[in-house]
Amino acid sequence: MNQPELGKKVLELRLSKGLTQSELAELCNVSLRTIQRIELAEVTPRSFTVKTIFSVLEYDFYNSKSTLVIEKTSSVASWLKDLFNLKKNTMKKLSVLSIFLIVLAVLFTKNESQAQSINGWFKTGSKSKSYETGLNSSKSKTGKKCAYIKSIEDNIQGFGTLMQHCDAKLYLGKRVKMTGYIKTENVVNWSGMWLRVDSKFGGKYLSFDNMHDRPLKGDTDWTKCEIILNVPKESSTLNYGVLLNGTGEVYFDRISIEILGDMTDDTTEKKLPEKPTNVDFEE
Repeated sequence: MNQPELGKKVLELRLSKGLTQSELAELCNVSLRTIQRIELAEVTPRSFTVKTIFSVLEYDFYNSKSTLVIEKTSSVASWLKDLFNLKKNTMKKLSVLSIFLIVLAVLFTKNESQAQSINGWFKTGSKSKSYETGLNSSKSKTGKKCAYIKSIEDNIQGFGTLMQHCDAKLYLGKRVKMTGYIKTENVVNWSGMWLRVDSKFGGKYLSFDNMHDRPLKGDTDWTKCEIILNVPKESSTLNYGVLLNGTGEVYFDRISIEILGDMTDDTTEKKLPEKPTNVDFEE
């Protein structure tokens, strides 16, 4: 597993366990900065550190991968053995072999479709295995490709999200706006775009918005969504994506993050009145 893939996997597993960076660092007996640098793909950790992290996150990468390879190899070998031990004529053997190769081709094609990955993005959430993610070109806002999250179970008590994260250094001390377009189909609970700013101290978040107070439900056409948050100078990463809670389908496109200005330039914040007003309700 290369450096970026390792960072993505650790982040995905940590979020699925509901752990902060600080909590994971404490459980692994490593520094908070070590976890941060691994997730940002800034460092290649020692094998012992990787093994410890995966152990805490209950993910046996090495054995699960080896077992999968062994099982697949044994299955194929058994198939081939049975095939060439058929006590039939040569034409019969060739016919069976041809069918076998066709089936293999179909299976590999199907697997590639189901395992479709999106460069720079990864799936996570409290019920990530209950959702399918991928790309779609027939429903795109731009006429090219858009991403989607789709439930693959009838009843889901939780959520799935397609997300990514980046270093916050370009946005420190700024106020940013995240913009995206979302289309929903048969969303029973709710869905929305989300943005979270994490601190470099203690693994806590500094600001967060997931549109829970203005969710998208049911069937909606392409809707422009916006989130505006502060990025304090002690920020470490920006984490963002689109989530689906419960069942349905969500398509999203044209995600962007722009700087609006310095945090002190916030004109949307309401000022407190200098004294009580309209206390007799007569105004």
